[in-house]
Amino acid sequence: MAKPIGPLFFVGTMRGINYYFREGEPLTRRAGGGFSRKNIKESPNMETVRKSNTEFAHCSKVNKAFKLALQPYLSGYKDGTFHSRLMQLFLNIKDCNSVSERGNRKVSKGIATTTGQQLVKAFVFIPERPHLFGGHCEFEWNPPVFKVSDFNIREAQFPKEADCMEISVGLLRFDFETLAYEHVSADPLAIARDFQKDAFTIPCPDVPGGEGMLFSAVRASFYQTVNGERHLVPDTAHTGVRIISVLVDRGEG
Repeated sequence: MAKPIGPLFFVGTMRGINYYFREGEPLTRRAGGGFSRKNIKESPNMETVRKSNTEFAHCSKVNKAFKLALQPYLSGYKDGTFHSRLMQLFLNIKDCNSVSERGNRKVSKGIATTTGQQLVKAFVFIPERPHLFGGHCEFEWNPPVFKVSDFNIREAQFPKEADCMEISVGLLRFDFETLAYEHVSADPLAIARDFQKDAFTIPCPDVPGGEGMLFSAVRASFYQTVNGERHLVPDTAHTGVRIISVLVDRGEG
């Protein structure tokens, strides 16, 4: 139903004409047309749209499950953009699947590619701290151990109230077909402000069982000691998370 806006212009439909505003400018167009749910579902011209919707729905399910799997590493972190940023990551990884037809491309095959794995490792989980700390980080899988070299405590960017940086390492196994996951964690390493070494290692337990891709994730967070107890410095700018390496499970079919 049309209704008057000011003395001369309507918003709505009258006698087959749509009256509407776009960016503050009054416009009109012939009523009808557009995309109905029935058109999208049945029209041959909407085949590309249907295929895109199918792939988007798949990535959305992966996104939801992967966020749950990452909770141990993102505990306490709140960011209204995280869901959409992670969703875009999986859409890009899905595009790395060059063997399936459009509409059937899945994250599982995209992340099996070198490019897909690079996208995961380059993803910035917490924009306020895109880098964990100074130094070169790597992860070896056999035996599983996190290694840091060329470390300089002055590059760790301690917040003024913190007296300790804690490095937590976890191994996540995620099956992108079933969306099942398992993870194990190493004992965290506490590094004080006066740490003098330029290298350290954190050994990990055996890799988690099951099927799927393996990820090594590292979290750096800062603590303040009060009355003998350590308390997390809550500012998200002082917490960093990265996926260091990705391993394709050769035991999968």
